[in-house]
Amino acid sequence: MSADLPRGGVVPVAFQLDPTHTGLQMLERWRDMGLSVGGFLTRLSCLVAETGDGYVKVVCDIDPGHSNFVGLVHGGVTAAMVDMAGGGAVMSILKPGQTLLSTDITMRYLNAVPGDCTQIAAEGRVTYSDARKAVVDVKVVLPDGTIAAMGVVGLAIRSPRG
Repeated sequence: MSADLPRGGVVPVAFQLDPTHTGLQMLERWRDMGLSVGGFLTRLSCLVAETGDGYVKVVCDIDPGHSNFVGLVHGGVTAAMVDMAGGGAVMSILKPGQTLLSTDITMRYLNAVPGDCTQIAAEGRVTYSDARKAVVDVKVVLPDGTIAAMGVVGLAIRSPRG
């Protein structure tokens, strides 16, 4: 490991929230930054592939570092993608100054992700929202269309503090 890189070779988070932008504008900026956003998203190699009103698709390029001891992609990678797709879908509907926090995640692992899989995708769609909370249904899909997992993410919508 190079002495000038932080532990693990991942750069700190470079993405900054802008309270004057809508959540969709910030989500699009996140997408445009690619892996240069830094932090956990870069560590997992996750990118925002598509955005829309109440919708996001996040893709993760799989490498050997995503594997568990039995040669499959670790379930934590799948769970993290459910969380990211849930947050991204809600981010797309936020008003300027609002932020969000995940409050709960429910997961169903349906099919293992083989260790030689090259990419998985998580699609999140907002199914309920009001001024203070939202619920998102998420599917994690393999390149051949197999559904690896399904999840539901609850999120708190936080208004600007003033």
